[in-house]
Amino acid sequence: MLNPVNLDVKPVAMADRVPMTNAQRIARGLGPNRPRFRSSARLAPRASSLPDPNPNRCTTVAGHIRVTGTGIETNSFVSRNPNPFGEYGITEGTGDALLVQYIDCMVAMGSLDLVTLNGIADFTYLGGITGYASSSGDLARGSDNYVYLGGTTQIAPNARPASGANSFTFTTGEHEDIESAIWRINASTGAITAHWVNPDGSLPTTTIAYYAPENFLLLTGDDAAFARTYGTTPVVTLTFVEA
Repeated sequence: MLNPVNLDVKPVAMADRVPMTNAQRIARGLGPNRPRFRSSARLAPRASSLPDPNPNRCTTVAGHIRVTGTGIETNSFVSRNPNPFGEYGITEGTGDALLVQYIDCMVAMGSLDLVTLNGIADFTYLGGITGYASSSGDLARGSDNYVYLGGTTQIAPNARPASGANSFTFTTGEHEDIESAIWRINASTGAITAHWVNPDGSLPTTTIAYYAPENFLLLTGDDAAFARTYGTTPVVTLTFVEA
């Protein structure tokens, strides 16, 4: 099994399906939204008839993540609702799709964070969590090691797997390391690729796959080796679709 068995898992708190503005939250007697990015990047102001003196300022872009692959239903997206272990799977349509955002000027800088807006409330980065049944945090050719996609806290770009709060550890009590800034986005096509960093600092070829029996997405360094151990698991492609 890719997840622990015979455990009483603890459910995670969920954010609103449709994120509320701070004004809407205050009107309902709630506190303001948690800050989404720890960044000094300036966000774009409201549209103005005057020329923008700094047209290259950073803005946030929000959208859903389409999932395609052999055996994957048409119009599938990453789901906002995790499985019982705090791992993100897939759903049909955008009604329960995960809404994420990123800072556009980070695209040209390499790996970036994807912040979740309507998923797991306390772990708001779509990140990688080392696999419970993996022998280590290494992804490599010939290895069946894997990494869950779940909710994490923020880890610096290009960092090796590090200790940090995450949805899997919260639900199970089992410690696993995490990385958050593992994503690259093609600004022209929306293609999202994952770039894991091994504990020794090496950069493995990283494949994204979907494990249907437990409904979660994962990263692997060798999908064939993973399939030999755990069964056929389709490789998938992720695409950002602006909302």
